[in-house]
Amino acid sequence: MKRRNFIGRILAATGGGVLLGLPGISRACSRTKDPADMILIPAGKFLMGTTAEQVRKLAAEYGYHPSWLESEVPQKEINLPDYTIDRYPVTNRQYHEFCQETGHTSPKHWMDAVPGTEILNHPVCSVNQEDAMAYAEWIGKRLPTEAEWEKAARGTDGRMFPWGDKFDPEACCWNRAETNVLTTDPVDAHPSGASPYGVMDMAGNLFEWCGDGPADDSNLDRAVKYSAFLKGGAWITTEILDLRPAARGNSGHINNPSSFYGFRCVI
Repeated sequence: MKRRNFIGRILAATGGGVLLGLPGISRACSRTKDPADMILIPAGKFLMGTTAEQVRKLAAEYGYHPSWLESEVPQKEINLPDYTIDRYPVTNRQYHEFCQETGHTSPKHWMDAVPGTEILNHPVCSVNQEDAMAYAEWIGKRLPTEAEWEKAARGTDGRMFPWGDKFDPEACCWNRAETNVLTTDPVDAHPSGASPYGVMDMAGNLFEWCGDGPADDSNLDRAVKYSAFLKGGAWITTEILDLRPAARGNSGHINNPSSFYGFRCVI
């Protein structure tokens, strides 16, 4: 039986916009509450999580003990008001604009605090939850809750993946053995991975920070209390189960600016 050590690898891992003269970067500020590049998620109920029967089937299919998925059980019917969510994750281009305007510290892997032109349309990574929240506040938005993120990713029918119940290896950026993916893709590189609402990149590329986490109980230990939900899988993910919207076993410490972590915003 396979053992998953992906959570441990993530917890151990640490790690745009306006710049005159830099090719590919617009001078126009994108800071706005205009939902032109956002998608409305209608009010109503959706199925969050995974049923016990689905857990048994998934565990058998992929060779895990069911306990690896127990945090997703029971499946619940959740009723949410309407909201809008970014069609794509926040890109290096957008985040650079934020850093330039506010003086916020840029990701450490940017050379001279500037993202390379080849990654402008890739999702920004190496940001912790505080960084993501600072960007969201600057642009007049906020981070999604786990429930908001999951509904936008899988719709109302309880599907396993954003595009349906059958895994499509071409629909997302992940680390399959035959290709050994070692980096992110542009946020629009996998159109077949769209969710039922047309939200993109909600499987693979980067795990995405949510505004809430597994702890709101003073009895929980510090490591859990200072964690937040991370959803969606990443370029380093080798395990298909971690690419499902319902997966919630990869919560991360809020101060960890991992190269596997990015985010998108909601209003």
